[in-house]
Amino acid sequence: MRVYEEMGRLIQERWVKDNHDEEAFPELAARVLQEMAPYKGFDPMEPIEWLFSTRAFPRQLTARSDFGQPPITVFSDHRIVIDLYYWLDGTTEIHQHGFSGAFQVVKGGSIHGQYRWNERHRVNGRMAFGDLSLESLNELKEGDVQQILPGNRYIHSLFHLERPSVTCVVRTLHTPNAGVQYSYKKPFLAIDSTYEDVQTNRILQSLTFLGDSPRAVRKRLLSELIERSDIHTCYLLFKRLLEIYKEESALEEFWEVAIRRHGSLAEQLLPVFQERIRQSMLVSRRAQVKTEEHRYFLALLLNIDDAESLLGLVRQRYPHEDPRERVMRWVEELSKPTDGAGSGDTLGIPLDETALLIFRELLHGRSEAGVMGRLKEVYGADETEREAAGIAEMVSALRSSPVFRPLFAR
Repeated sequence: MRVYEEMGRLIQERWVKDNHDEEAFPELAARVLQEMAPYKGFDPMEPIEWLFSTRAFPRQLTARSDFGQPPITVFSDHRIVIDLYYWLDGTTEIHQHGFSGAFQVVKGGSIHGQYRWNERHRVNGRMAFGDLSLESLNELKEGDVQQILPGNRYIHSLFHLERPSVTCVVRTLHTPNAGVQYSYKKPFLAIDSTYEDVQTNRILQSLTFLGDSPRAVRKRLLSELIERSDIHTCYLLFKRLLEIYKEESALEEFWEVAIRRHGSLAEQLLPVFQERIRQSMLVSRRAQVKTEEHRYFLALLLNIDDAESLLGLVRQRYPHEDPRERVMRWVEELSKPTDGAGSGDTLGIPLDETALLIFRELLHGRSEAGVMGRLKEVYGADETEREAAGIAEMVSALRSSPVFRPLFAR
């Protein structure tokens, strides 16, 4: 653990020469990480054993945190912090930072997405609507270093490929001109996820209790709350309902009230929650996936919105293979029954031999008529015509699947 103490002291010595200028800190932090190279010989158990035994425990940023599994502060003073963030199946939301710094991958690897935000409507200092677009997606491996610029100059997310993945973060406590530390929700929302209002929190906590109340009572209380609240509270209410009930249907009876109260702002929340459901599904599936390349595929489905970009990244990683064939192999492997799960599968979408054949044709851009033609070649015209309704239903289901949406997006 000595390396982190040495890193902290070296940063202190160098940063004072820059008069503790926050703008200079990301480059300084990145250079120290590259020089000290904490990833070399990193044993993920060493910090854990130190955590269990040390009596000289550095001041932690927070006693509780859902960012990291776990997060461990290994050095801190009144200006800088060095953290280790462990990840098993967690993933980071798209976010920006209220501080400056840099991080290095010390174990495992991740898919790293960087985004651009174009604000269209500022609700208040905690919430805004706009357009979020992916600028780049690349794979970070052990030893790779990224600078952390404050505010919306560096909006990013990480999808971890290996268990565990560990990053070492060197950062300031706070950068005054960074602004709000927004999290971003595709496709339209920026939200300050650190903001808390005591009364709203208690109302949200009460929703679990209301689950056992008569439906009419629950609907009345929540509808009245939406009618008299701002759009931020409406968002938090819908978010909590989705966390409890896990299905979009839990929100359906309140959309009319929300739109009547908040108009187009509420309408823009609908695709935000639809995407949230899709992302939650993919992230939960990842817990069942152990191989790096399958986790890589899930990362692409999570982060990419169109087939051309997704296939381009597959081609980049596997230059000597047809990207469609590689994707097809992944789908076939992931659609097999999982251990002890009977007829289930990792993707949550059962695909038999015929469904996989339809999937392959759609992946190559075939129309429904083209799919029918191919099935006639394989199964014969008479049998294919008899199953025409079921085939059309499968084509529609695959094209509209939240999981496979990027592959069939037009």
